[in-house]
Amino acid sequence: MDRRTSYILFVALFCCTVGGQETPFELPVQLVGFPFIVTSVKLTNFLKKLSYSLSPATYRSRSRRELLLTDPAEPFDVVEVEKYIVGEFGAKACVFERVCAHYATRARTQPRPQLDWPDVFSQYKRSPDQAKEYYLLSVFLGDIVGSPTLCHQLGKRMNCDTQQFGI
Repeated sequence: MDRRTSYILFVALFCCTVGGQETPFELPVQLVGFPFIVTSVKLTNFLKKLSYSLSPATYRSRSRRELLLTDPAEPFDVVEVEKYIVGEFGAKACVFERVCAHYATRARTQPRPQLDWPDVFSQYKRSPDQAKEYYLLSVFLGDIVGSPTLCHQLGKRMNCDTQQFGI
């Protein structure tokens, strides 16, 4: 509804509601009420959508939103995670604690974290061939799980630095 139409409706409404005087024409309530209701509903929906799109939490994945809403206690059992990693990557599997914790901290603090791909790939290229797989495991474990505590616990249990990879 443009501004001129609003003024015309306001004047017409004012003319219809003046004291007990008889007006030359009567304005039906539906003529004013219905457009007002439709406009207010559309405005309300627009404001809801605008606030949703401006909220940084909107652009987090569901798993990260759930991590922020849950209590700070760790939802992961370190022993179970270690068993899974060993089952998938073998008995020599390890986690770079520093790398994992770095990406876990970034995942917790930034609303819409983007991996620094040039840095990830440069570190990947510089790592020894035996450690490349474990470097990427550490990066993605930290970024996806987002738990620095889990990274430190896994680093104590299965640290790659003890295997002389040294990234």
